Amino acid sequence: MKLILLLVIIMWGSNFVVYKILLENFPFWTLVFSRNFFAALALVWLVRKFLHIKPRNKKLWGCVLGATLLGVFINNVLFQYGLQYTLATNASLIMGLTPLTTALISYLVFHVPLHRKQILGVFLGFFGVFLIVMKGSLQNLLEFSFNIGDLFIVGTLLFFSLSFIFVKKATDTMFPAEIITLYGYTITSICLIPMVFWEQTTMGWGELPTGVIFWIMLLYVGIFPTGIGTLLWNRGISILGPSQAAIFMNGVPLVAAVASIWVLGEPILWFHIIGFLFIATGVILGSQNNESVVEKKNEDKAASVSI
Repeated sequence: MKLILLLVIIMWGSNFVVYKILLENFPFWTLVFSRNFFAALALVWLVRKFLHIKPRNKKLWGCVLGATLLGVFINNVLFQYGLQYTLATNASLIMGLTPLTTALISYLVFHVPLHRKQILGVFLGFFGVFLIVMKGSLQNLLEFSFNIGDLFIVGTLLFFSLSFIFVKKATDTMFPAEIITLYGYTITSICLIPMVFWEQTTMGWGELPTGVIFWIMLLYVGIFPTGIGTLLWNRGISILGPSQAAIFMNGVPLVAAVASIWVLGEPILWFHIIGFLFIATGVILGSQNNESVVEKKNEDKAASVSI
């Protein structure tokens, strides 16, 4: 299972770099739609045995729609805007804070206790992100000089973590997280069709790339990191538990940084390294808890959210 999680980390780390390339070659709304559409197609096949399961009541539908709006639609749009203006390395480091943000929201909303190590981990992780957004300089804070792309990625992190509230409420009723993810990508794809039609009509339907490699990359992003990667990660959490899985999460910015240097020629600066160390340490500390086995299993089910 650890080898499978390692494969997922490689998928997710490379996703930042590949998506950065796609942003330069596809129209904005067409790219958002295509990623979600291909992910939905992949998930239809992967979870085909559970397609008969549907939300049973309005409350469950509300959870599914809430998770879709925050965790897929808004998350995807903010992520894509952010990646347009910031480095793939910055984005991957900031998103690496997801486990800690989710733990904090669990404490605030569901009153899941935070132990001393977890509290320390949250502070260290947020300080690491603060260091990256400030580019290691307090002068940027005093002058309110921020990279707008970094702020969009921070927004992505917050909305993605907030979607956990709806996912947990749904999975507490034994509704499969995989079906929530499928509904999320499918509903988002449908909602994006008018935006794609408007965009392509405005551009004259002539802005799509002709190179086959770009379409292969688009298929890869939709099917593997987004679709297959999510399901494999959920499976890994259910077997190894969130604590061990979170350690693997630290590999995402490492893979993204190496790929960014090699493919995009992005620089790795001192605040990237220090920020990563703070975030990685924070995630490891924040993933340690003393919950009972029953509570842990419930958290495992609720933690299966798609990126």
